[in-house]
Amino acid sequence: MTATMVPRGALLTVAIVGLALPGTGSAAALPSPSRDLRAAAAPERELRPAQRITLPGGTVVKRYQQRVVGAPVLGAQAVTQRAPGAPAQLAADTTRARIEVPSSSQLSRERAVAIARASVGSLRLRGPISAKLAIQPGHGGRLVWRILIPAAHPLGDFEVLVDAGSGEVVARNDLLRRFRTGAAMLYKVNPVVQHGGASRLWSDRHDHDTRLLRHLRRRVRLPNLESGQHCLRGRWVHALRGHRERETCKPDLHWMKTTRSDNRFEALMVYFQINRSQQYVQSLGFSDSNSSPNGIADHVQRAVADAYRQDNSFYSPVTHTVTFGLGGVDDAEDGDVILHEYAHAMQDSESRAFGRSLAFQPAALAEGSSDYWAAAMSSLTPKTSNEDDVCIFDWDATSYGKFFPKVPSETSGRHCGRRADVTRTFDQAKSRCRRVPFGGRFVPDPHCVGEVWSSALWSMRRRFVARAHAKGGARMDRVYLASQFLYTAKESFKDAGNALLCADEDLRPHGTPGDCHGRDYSLIHRELHRRGILG
Repeated sequence: MTATMVPRGALLTVAIVGLALPGTGSAAALPSPSRDLRAAAAPERELRPAQRITLPGGTVVKRYQQRVVGAPVLGAQAVTQRAPGAPAQLAADTTRARIEVPSSSQLSRERAVAIARASVGSLRLRGPISAKLAIQPGHGGRLVWRILIPAAHPLGDFEVLVDAGSGEVVARNDLLRRFRTGAAMLYKVNPVVQHGGASRLWSDRHDHDTRLLRHLRRRVRLPNLESGQHCLRGRWVHALRGHRERETCKPDLHWMKTTRSDNRFEALMVYFQINRSQQYVQSLGFSDSNSSPNGIADHVQRAVADAYRQDNSFYSPVTHTVTFGLGGVDDAEDGDVILHEYAHAMQDSESRAFGRSLAFQPAALAEGSSDYWAAAMSSLTPKTSNEDDVCIFDWDATSYGKFFPKVPSETSGRHCGRRADVTRTFDQAKSRCRRVPFGGRFVPDPHCVGEVWSSALWSMRRRFVARAHAKGGARMDRVYLASQFLYTAKESFKDAGNALLCADEDLRPHGTPGDCHGRDYSLIHRELHRRGILG
């Protein structure tokens, strides 16, 4: 990282607005229409290349969009295919003949959007609205505004067609798949957090139920389950269990009597925690449903609870699967473990180079970042304390963690796998953390060094909350997530610190554009300097 931070800011805009998908290319880079299209209904002059794909066997598929005076004709495409050594042929054609040249729009974009929002009763959005002119085929064609509304309330991805002349709503559709909601009795974080300490919770009891462990469960909703089926397959999570990766199913989607002695319990915990995590990410404005997609792990995450007997869990960047072990305390009984591992999947989604790096500092940053995400998500659970949030893995760590005495308002002390409130600086961590084998050499434990990063982020978050109360935590989490779009395979702590400053400037501009001095520059820079991350 050089002294100037303008490149970080410039990159951020590109990263958050949306990245080109590999293998698709732009329309301008694709070949022009050819003799392949002679059988299409539309004149060849109206067909514009939209996509070119080579299938594994070598067949080339080309897709063309019908446009009239630059406006796309809705649903009007031609698809050709050409197998190796064979002539091209028209595989599909939904284009229209005799589309009339549309007159100019008499309705402004702003008015069309207002009409569309009123037609679906959209009170709150999940992302920006898209509005573009298009032609609705039929009777020569009608010029319409095609408006896409990613609504949070009512939930839906609404496509609304508004006549560009009269303002009439001519079509309205919800593009979201329909989902159902299940229910279960689970730990919102883990038993220690629910209990306010580890009193009478010093042992896993070999996965057996106890009266206390049953009592500490809370009723939770399991939203976004796919309709037409009755298993833990949803919009953002597919939760499986066991080394044979079994489904967890129930016709009414209600698992109210399932307890921790039943292995379905861990699969339910995985579904609940990953789904709520992605819902929160979406609420912060990161979604592939936005007109400029910027989703973070915005897909169905495959996750397997109780997959093997080791006391370890991990995210695999090769299989894109989160796997949880059942040694000691079953890892998937602790929300901190689930959210920590899912945070690694989020990092891989934001920057593949960073998520798959084998370098020491990126590894430490990745562990610290994932610990921070577990702490932040814990803080969003009602009635949790700071001790609940900063003590990472306080249920899973009962068999291996370091003991921390109780603090006021807690019922007892607890064991923590790691903490997100250490006071060490970066240099102190490098000298004090035990050395472990890493990449063929011995280095300070990346998990231990990562505590400096998670604690710096957590300290910033507490200051954001003190300054803006309920909005402060979300503001910090947006900066944190946005910054990770900028990470590289050789990301250093200093680079990551500068990325935070540039993300803050991009989200809350202030002063000279591009200088990475946003509205919260002083707060962020002060903490990074105190930790020895920035000079």
